[in-house]
Amino acid sequence: MVIFERLANRGFALDIFSKKFQKNPYQTYSKMRSINPIYHSKPTFLRWVTKMSLVQEMLRDERFSVDDRKYPIAKLRRKELARDGRDIMLDQFENPSILKLDPPDHSRIRKLVSYGFTNRYIKSLETQIDETIDQCLDFTHNQDQFDLMGVLAKPLPAIVIAKMMGLPDSDLNQFQTWSENLLQEVGGIGSSVRKRKLARDAYEDLIRYFEKIIIERKDNPGDDFIGKLIQAEEEGDKLNVKEMYGTCLLLLIAGHETTTRLIGNGLYSLMKNPDQYELIKKDFSLIPNAIEEMLRYEPPVHATVRFAYADMDYEGKFYKRGTPFAISIAGANRDPEANKHPNEFNILREHVKHVSFGYGPHMCIGASLARIESKLVFEKIFERFPDLKLLESEPNWQKNFIFRGFDNLLVKTH
Repeated sequence: MVIFERLANRGFALDIFSKKFQKNPYQTYSKMRSINPIYHSKPTFLRWVTKMSLVQEMLRDERFSVDDRKYPIAKLRRKELARDGRDIMLDQFENPSILKLDPPDHSRIRKLVSYGFTNRYIKSLETQIDETIDQCLDFTHNQDQFDLMGVLAKPLPAIVIAKMMGLPDSDLNQFQTWSENLLQEVGGIGSSVRKRKLARDAYEDLIRYFEKIIIERKDNPGDDFIGKLIQAEEEGDKLNVKEMYGTCLLLLIAGHETTTRLIGNGLYSLMKNPDQYELIKKDFSLIPNAIEEMLRYEPPVHATVRFAYADMDYEGKFYKRGTPFAISIAGANRDPEANKHPNEFNILREHVKHVSFGYGPHMCIGASLARIESKLVFEKIFERFPDLKLLESEPNWQKNFIFRGFDNLLVKTH
C-alpha cells in the first residue's frame, strides 16, 4: 500500500517502518502538512493531523471522541481479546481510564482523580525527588561514562510513582519491568508475537497487582495517591474499583514513560546543541523555559487518536462516524505557523507553543509532576556533571511511533 501512496503523492508516502522515519519523523510530518494538513495514510488506516490550529481544535472539540468502545474498531478488539482469553483486558476495555473516556464520564472521573494531584501535594514531593536523583546518580561514582537512561531516566520516574502510590520498595524492579513490557504493544513498530504477549501479560499482572493493593487498603487507605483515590468523593460520588485500577495503570504508563523520555530526549537535544547547553549551564534559571522547548522539539508522545463522533463535514470533507484521526503532537509542535523556525532548538524561544501535554479537557493531569521532576534532574546533572557529553553522536531511537525516546543513552562525564 505504501507503493500506491507514493504513486498518488508524487513519490511521497508515510512509511512508519522506514529507518529514515524512525531517525527523523519531522521531515515526514512537514511533508504531510504541505500536502494536506489532514493527510490520509491508507497503510496506517489513519487521517494524520499535523497543523497546530486543527490539532488544538480537535483535542477540545466534542465532535472528536477518544472512546473507541463506540466505533467499529471495538468489535475487532473485543473479538481479539476474547479469542486470546484476555478476560482481564476485555473487562478493562469496557471500563477504561479517563484517557479513553468522553464527557461527562471523563469529567466526573477526572474531578475525583485530581484530588491526588493538588499543587500542594506535588510540591511536597520535591525533597523526596531530589534525594532519589542523588541516589540514582551515586551509582555513577568514579565512572567516566554511563547509560543515562539506565542510571536515571528510567528508574527515577518509576521510584517517584511507586512512592507516590505507597508501593513497597521491594516491588520496584517488577514495577519497572511491567511498565517497559507494556509499551511493546503501544505504538511499537513491527512488534512480534512474543513482545505482544509480554505486553498483555504485563497489563493483566498490573491489574491483579493493583486489585490486591486497593482491596487490602479499603479500610485503611493512608495518605498516598492510592489512599487519596479511595477517599476521593464529590457530592456523594466515588470512584469504583475498576476506575481505580484504570487510573493506577494510566499513572504508571503516562507518568513513568513520559517523564523518562522527557529527561532522555531533553538532555540529548541539549548535548546535540552545545551553544544551548553552555547557556543553560551558566544560568539555571533558564531550565523551566528550556523544558518547554524540549517538550516542543522532541516530545515524548508523538500522537494520540480521535474518532469522528458522528457523520460529519470537517474542513471541506465528509467523514463517517468512527473515522480514526492520528492527532500528530510532534507535527503540530513543528508547525511554522505555531512556532517560527520550528526545526531550531532554542531554549530562549519566547512563547513556546506545544501540545506535548495535550490540550483541552484531556490536558495531562500529571504535567506539573513531570515538570518538577525534569527541572530537578537537569539542575542536579548540570551541577554534578558540567562537562557531560554524548558517547555516541547518533544513538538509536526506539521503534515506536507513539512514544519517542531511547532505550540507552551513553554519556561521558569529561
